[in-house]
Amino acid sequence: MALLSKGNIFAIAKEATFNTAPTFADGDVVEVTGDTSLSPNVDTVQRNVIKNSFLGQPSIATKETGSGTVGVELIPEDSGTDLNGDAVLEAALGIKSGPAADNGAFIGYSDAGTTTANEVYRAKSGETGTATLYTLSKPADTVVSLAIKQFVGGSADDVITYTGVVPNSTTFNFPVADIATVSFDVGASGFATTTGETLLTGVPVTGAPFVGKSVTFTVDGVSYCAKDLSFTVSNTITDIECLTGSGIGNKVPTAKEVTGSITLTFEDFAELDKLKNNTDAKIYLEMTSGAKKFAIYLPKVRYTSLSLADADGLIDQQIEFAAFDNADGDAILVASL
Repeated sequence: MALLSKGNIFAIAKEATFNTAPTFADGDVVEVTGDTSLSPNVDTVQRNVIKNSFLGQPSIATKETGSGTVGVELIPEDSGTDLNGDAVLEAALGIKSGPAADNGAFIGYSDAGTTTANEVYRAKSGETGTATLYTLSKPADTVVSLAIKQFVGGSADDVITYTGVVPNSTTFNFPVADIATVSFDVGASGFATTTGETLLTGVPVTGAPFVGKSVTFTVDGVSYCAKDLSFTVSNTITDIECLTGSGIGNKVPTAKEVTGSITLTFEDFAELDKLKNNTDAKIYLEMTSGAKKFAIYLPKVRYTSLSLADADGLIDQQIEFAAFDNADGDAILVASL
């Protein structure tokens, strides 16, 4: 019987040991978008031997890896401050800090919840954040790896478990009057196939996803009519190759880059002057879904290009930008409440 891709069930969990699948539970099931697709890969090597035939020896299978895309709608969990698929987001950026003493963040404040501002403020020592915060890891931080279990066709008879999964890039898309999404390009260090596992059913998220309307969006505190907004976090991943195990001992991010693009209505030369004068900018986005909030804050941005274009008689300015560490060592702060 043919298996339908729409019936696939995906569960995602963090690994305690790299390239080793944890025990999955129903709560690890993630609601993914239709462009989610993972594929197992097997590397082969050709034997270099002489034999009494024009045909050589059969090739030998070596590394078992995997690659693909995991897409999710930007959906707040029904309880708590996490997002749907938050384990992938943590692995992609590197650090997750939940709301607790000396941890988390405040959305829409420049301090610990007393001064409103178009910012995401990281809770400092002695402060208790109210929102979950995702930030970029530093070179000394531990790499977060994932395992992804795919029930092919929604059946327990065909299961692929990808291990040692690390995101190569993460793209946030914010379309106008449409559902905000996050797309992860991932690579796996190994995979295993099994049959007859207990089918995970997951608890559906009943909350509404974040939608691109009634959004707070500012550049240096100034509100703009914005569209075509996207942010991308790219990880340069180096495989540590070992004779032991699967051949890949670990996947290590050796560089990160935060870039983005946006189209703004042209009102004056303020943004063009920032590019010409090498001036830093601050970009802030805040969305709501009922009582839930989501925000992205880039405290130090440099424009890399700006062009003007006709948009049905109006002038748009199309901007490309890159984010860098500010004085507190943050290039991007992603928060959910």
